[in-house]
Amino acid sequence: MLDRTEVQIVEEDYEGAVRTARRVLRYVPKGSAPYAEAQERLAAGLTMLQDFEAAYEALTRALEVQPESALLWYNRGLVSRYTMRSGQSVRDLERAVALETTPVLTERPEEALAFSRGLAESEMALRGPGFTLEQLIEQQEAYQQAIELMDAEHWAEARAAFLQVIKMGDCLPQPWGNLGACLIMQELYDEAEAALRRALEVDPDYELARENLEKLPHYRQSGPLTMRIRSPFEGVEIKQSLTFLEE
Repeated sequence: MLDRTEVQIVEEDYEGAVRTARRVLRYVPKGSAPYAEAQERLAAGLTMLQDFEAAYEALTRALEVQPESALLWYNRGLVSRYTMRSGQSVRDLERAVALETTPVLTERPEEALAFSRGLAESEMALRGPGFTLEQLIEQQEAYQQAIELMDAEHWAEARAAFLQVIKMGDCLPQPWGNLGACLIMQELYDEAEAALRRALEVDPDYELARENLEKLPHYRQSGPLTMRIRSPFEGVEIKQSLTFLEE
């Protein structure tokens, strides 16, 4: 079945690869080499299906079993970019570079690391002088945890989590926009309006915040509708040859 996942990925049957990998995971012992391999193949399929957070989690589980795999660190470093974890991407790719002893990757880990460092440095500069990479990693992970709470419709907990993210460094529109959505779902419309307007102050082109602000009179009258979390990388083209590579 593991061999089949490899064929399915090559044939671009990503949904099939995900199903097969998950089937393997039901039978192999947790912590075994086949478990790690199945998680890696699962992550490959999920990445190509643009379920980046689930791919990140699968690679994290694989790394728990094989922490000395440069390839796993490299792949998670790339996936991290698509989960808005530019800080963690730097750390993962640094680890890949440290472990890499043979030129098995077609895109050099050093090149990927340089790109991620540029992203992280830009993010840290937005937050002001003295903001460290460790603080960036902490804030970005807190943001993902807030998103998970929002996805689970734990609106009050998500609201508190987004406020904490903002407290760590107020420079991005997404935490404010998501905070506004949580407040709408709690029917706290005045607070939601303030949060959405703040999101648009940070980024006047933030379409989702503008849409929710325009719909706010309707929400006030009729109540909130079900909300869908939109990935900032939704619809992005993923090139398999540059994302998941086999040794």
